[in-house]
Amino acid sequence: MTDGQKHIPIRTCVICRRRFAKSDLLRYVCPPGEPCGDPVADEAQTQPGRGYYVCSSEQCRQRFPKFRGWRRKCKGVHA
Repeated sequence: MTDGQKHIPIRTCVICRRRFAKSDLLRYVCPPGEPCGDPVADEAQTQPGRGYYVCSSEQCRQRFPKFRGWRRKCKGVHA
């Protein structure tokens, strides 16, 4: 990286596993204090906790509600 270039964080869509710039993805987080809640959208990408990123593909957005991989990653809160 040369002087004047900013680092661009890269994240992976949890559905299609493709890599995108973080700013191009929608972030979801496990709601704090809710033992059985589903991840909620974090549009500002500032909420604390584990984040899950989904790309703008309509297929990925439709499949995300069925995605259950977050359950084992939310610090043991979810069963």
